[in-house]
Amino acid sequence: GSSSPTAAAQVAFTGADGRRTTIADIDGPVVVNMWATWCQPCVREMPAFDTVAATTSGVTIIGVNIFDEPDEARSFAPDLGVQYSQFTDPNGELSTALAVTGYPATAFFDGDGTLLELHQGELTEQELRSSLRRLYPDTIQGSTP
Repeated sequence: GSSSPTAAAQVAFTGADGRRTTIADIDGPVVVNMWATWCQPCVREMPAFDTVAATTSGVTIIGVNIFDEPDEARSFAPDLGVQYSQFTDPNGELSTALAVTGYPATAFFDGDGTLLELHQGELTEQELRSSLRRLYPDTIQGSTP
């Protein structure tokens, strides 16, 4: 396609292992959920993202914590029982690059790192699944309710 990576796809954030990565580094389509420990709707929707991540192939779902102390953020998701990959972005560089104004925010990227859609606000499991089917019709395999 003629799509090119957005600036946001080049923003580096930090994995639990301390390694820096970018959306462009991850193979295939990427869904990024930006959240904070102090954001109630963020915390509420994380189990839904975890369920979808565990039952969907062809799309990588990651969480990027913003504006929290990285140490706090790192212990937070496991305490919730959430297992999808988590990263930290303490200065909110990714959300700045995406011009996010409210949290939680979920950004849907295609395999080239092009932003397809930015959703601001809480998503239910059903809403997330339906967005994935709509945005990645050729990619999504796995259980569809």
